[in-house]
Amino acid sequence: MSYNGSPRVARRGFLARISASAAGLAAFSGTPRLTSELSSLTLSASDPDAWIGRLRGTDRLMFHAHEHLLPAMVGARNLFENGRNAYGVAEGDNAIAIATHGPAIGGLLRDDVWQKFALGEVYKVTDPGTGAPAVRNPFLAPQDGAPADATVPALMDRGVLFVVCNVAVRNLSKRVARGADPEAIHHELLSGLVRGAIVVPDVYIAMSRAQKKGVSYIFID
Repeated sequence: MSYNGSPRVARRGFLARISASAAGLAAFSGTPRLTSELSSLTLSASDPDAWIGRLRGTDRLMFHAHEHLLPAMVGARNLFENGRNAYGVAEGDNAIAIATHGPAIGGLLRDDVWQKFALGEVYKVTDPGTGAPAVRNPFLAPQDGAPADATVPALMDRGVLFVVCNVAVRNLSKRVARGADPEAIHHELLSGLVRGAIVVPDVYIAMSRAQKKGVSYIFID
């Protein structure tokens, strides 16, 4: 599955404080790691950089994914493998984050969110088996042509941090509201992120601040 479209994301007016209610969330039916009361790690305005401190190791790297999430995930997976095999860098010494905005945030939303908000249509992601718009998040399971362990849950299990831009979530909520209250949809989307996803007020500022703290940067697309 691949993205063919890219919504334009506004960068102004983001809220510094993010809150999401977990009451009544339906559990994701797949990988146990992805079932949670509240799937996103909510950061307060007083410490939006808390995630940077979780990047511990001698080699700290951040992939920037906008259009496509899969290349960033494959890159993170290969960095672990090739760092160990070709450069002798222990996996525990590699600390990796994947910072997402635009269409790439779709890969951090649960299957039930993909189905409810028709994200396959929104992002022009098709199911290769049927040719119809996807109703499940393809990044939670292995994809054809990519290593089997280049998935969101597998990389989270190896310590990769997935950072999600709240500006992009808010813009997606407006796009899929279809007459509903965009603010309510915004909270629903935040609650619909896979467990362990980290929400930041603005990913551009977050990436800049991470680089100032010594985290290397690679732009994917």
